[in-house]
Amino acid sequence: MKTTRKYPLFYMLALLGLLPVASPGAFAQTSTTTTSTATTSTATIGSTTPGPLPPQDGNADADDNYNPPPCDFTDAFYGANGIDVTQLDQAAAGRFGFFRLNGPPATGNQVNWVNDSTCSTKDPTRKNVRILATTGGYVDNGTGAPTDFISIIAFVLNQNFFTGVANARNIQMVDIVSHFEAYAANKQRLPNGQFALTPCGTMGTGAMPCFPVTSVATPALRQDWRFATNRNALDGSDGNSPPASNSPFGYFCDDLLGMWVITYFWYTVDPANPGPVCGPILSSLAKKNGLSLDGTPIIKTANELNNDLEANGCGAEGQEAVNGADGGAVWLICPALPDPRAGAIAKDAFLDQVLKPNGAPLDPAITANFKCLQTKGDFPQANGTCS
Repeated sequence: MKTTRKYPLFYMLALLGLLPVASPGAFAQTSTTTTSTATTSTATIGSTTPGPLPPQDGNADADDNYNPPPCDFTDAFYGANGIDVTQLDQAAAGRFGFFRLNGPPATGNQVNWVNDSTCSTKDPTRKNVRILATTGGYVDNGTGAPTDFISIIAFVLNQNFFTGVANARNIQMVDIVSHFEAYAANKQRLPNGQFALTPCGTMGTGAMPCFPVTSVATPALRQDWRFATNRNALDGSDGNSPPASNSPFGYFCDDLLGMWVITYFWYTVDPANPGPVCGPILSSLAKKNGLSLDGTPIIKTANELNNDLEANGCGAEGQEAVNGADGGAVWLICPALPDPRAGAIAKDAFLDQVLKPNGAPLDPAITANFKCLQTKGDFPQANGTCS
């Protein structure tokens, strides 16, 4: 469990050369409309106040498309960063380029990835497999902004995926990734309508019914993800300090594979009968953020999870056993886009987000941000228009 993170690291990325820089419930929901916190020339991933984009003329040349879209990493780069490729290339890991061409997150005629010879040309650490499936979520900096976009390349199912080989700085990836959490909200409402209060497996209490945690595919989620992309070492927001470990680390400068440890979080009260303590809390959060597919409030920030829910006995969180006993993903190889503007979201990419039963997005702001980034290379303006 981490505390709220507040500071962007866009400036740090530029300095390090990691960014290409060119000059049914017991409470009522009063509103489900979510607006984007991002504005043209004033928003990038993890921030609401970064610097402006360079001038663009809209003719699709270098000044309009200088951020490359996401691609998989080479086998050599995985090996150099402590990942066993023979484990990664198993069907259960679902590595893009080998598996999951179709199926979640892709639907219908969509494909999750394509072969693209330009990937390795733009970045020699990348394999010629370009990722089209673009998962949206909330940045973990306290704002709840729906500005994070990531690529779920593969699932790391147990500790055997790590080789124990240290990187060039003599740090093991298993130590780095433990500091960066991706918050998964699996559905607690079971097919028979029951609301399960505990996960199945090692994270749970053993009570029945329990809800499954063997998949984090979008159809298994009640709300969209939250990602700790904003945690970085320079401002201390990663919350780690020596000598407890060889941290502090920054997501974009140390976590070179864009890996996450999955933190599953859930409600420990039934929204139909939340009780005198949790009832008002859930009601307030529902009015603020809207409702998930389970009829529980959407959670967008660390403060809401840690201080509103967990501190009052209304929610809990946990991580799966590292030996793989729970049968689901313990970690993800799922790099976030450092800056989703100016070409990073390609024209043939598609958005992966939680949808309502009628097919409408649970959070329209994620949709609006993605569409504007894809068509115009920037976030929507403050008034919601995309130009």
